[in-house]
Amino acid sequence: MITLFFSMGQGENHVSYSSINAIRENLSKYHKIDIQRRWIFYCLAWLIEEGYIRRKKRYRQDHNGLIAQVPSILWFTLKGVVWLVRMGVSGAKKVYKSMTTYLGKRDGRSPTKKEFDDGSYWPEDPDQRAALENLLGIATKKIS
Repeated sequence: MITLFFSMGQGENHVSYSSINAIRENLSKYHKIDIQRRWIFYCLAWLIEEGYIRRKKRYRQDHNGLIAQVPSILWFTLKGVVWLVRMGVSGAKKVYKSMTTYLGKRDGRSPTKKEFDDGSYWPEDPDQRAALENLLGIATKKIS
């Protein structure tokens, strides 16, 4: 999660285009962790399954018609942003702000509002909802 956060420019960007090899290199360089590609795929799959991040596959077609996969787009969901903030990651609120700024443009590309916040993470209890809003430093309404 931290490596993905830093690959987003410490919250300045709302998505990451980092390849698996780039994630491996960053883990090795900054955290002194050397792991195989397969382990990163397992970790990303778990984060996606738990709802902390989302992923969109991308493809490129060259002038000969050959289709090749390029690094996927990765972004944090609301649940992932809240996790980063609760862990005390400096600048984690920037991810939320950059995502809401992007979603305000409504240009139709991924990630969409539904992909970022499907509504399942907002608590029904007003006190818990106020605590979440206070944690993120936002107004008293969800993203529209």
